[in-house]
Amino acid sequence: MEAVPSIERLSMRQAQSQRQQTRRSFFIIAAMTLFAFVWLVPIVWTLSLSFRPEHSITANLTLLLPLPFTAENYDFVFSSSRIPRWFVNSLIVASLRTFLQLMICSLAAYSFARVKFPFRQYIFYFVLIGLMVPGQATFIPVYLLFSNLKLLNSFPALILPGLASPFAVFLLVQFFKGIPIELEEAARLDGASRIGVYFRIFLPLSTPVLTALAIFTFLGTWNEYLWPLVAATDPDIMTITIGLNNLTATTYQANYGQTMAAAWTAGLPIVIFFFIFQKRIISGIQISSGIK
Repeated sequence: MEAVPSIERLSMRQAQSQRQQTRRSFFIIAAMTLFAFVWLVPIVWTLSLSFRPEHSITANLTLLLPLPFTAENYDFVFSSSRIPRWFVNSLIVASLRTFLQLMICSLAAYSFARVKFPFRQYIFYFVLIGLMVPGQATFIPVYLLFSNLKLLNSFPALILPGLASPFAVFLLVQFFKGIPIELEEAARLDGASRIGVYFRIFLPLSTPVLTALAIFTFLGTWNEYLWPLVAATDPDIMTITIGLNNLTATTYQANYGQTMAAAWTAGLPIVIFFFIFQKRIISGIQISSGIK
């Protein structure tokens, strides 16, 4: 007879715990929905501005609805014959920098993780110091270097400065150290060379972390503004971010509609890119933060 009340009390506790969990989940979802709404308001506002005429924006800047609706701002942006060239330039710079950075940083990381050579640990610490040096600190020396080499207004000037990434090297070193050494020893016994082990064992196994680094490098290069602004003043070499900025900055009077249309034109490929590789980006964040 005593077992029945115990079962009832256990059921009541489970039901109460489930109700508390349901309420907690409701409040979490409500809070996240509120945060998402607050985050979406500026995006909707900029999109609305891009479809409004300038006189309507001047009269009421805070209106969220594109009334009256017009596509003249996008007509102005795409009327420039250099828009396709700037897109191609951004695609070339972002793709080549991503590929070369992954190759260089993965080779360096493999050397630090598995190849024994004098002062390896001290050199690795020296590389990690680069994580503490902001890019702005090396901006002027890098600019003077490329100016003396006569490489300004060229694709090498836009690609080369971003090839060495201390963060990529550090992340790949930690990942390579987690690969069982027995796999490498088995490959060496089969006659594989160091470079063979790298291409046949380490690269295939590191596809998740390399994909995450590739996505972040590509996005960062596509959105880069400060260095292309000073390194590429020739309109034929400009990337999309610099070209569209110069396109909308032809007058001293701010034109919000054209500026927002240019911003959406430059950002739309990144939005599409994000939705296609959303799962990879999330997994990359988990890898870089150490979550497994």
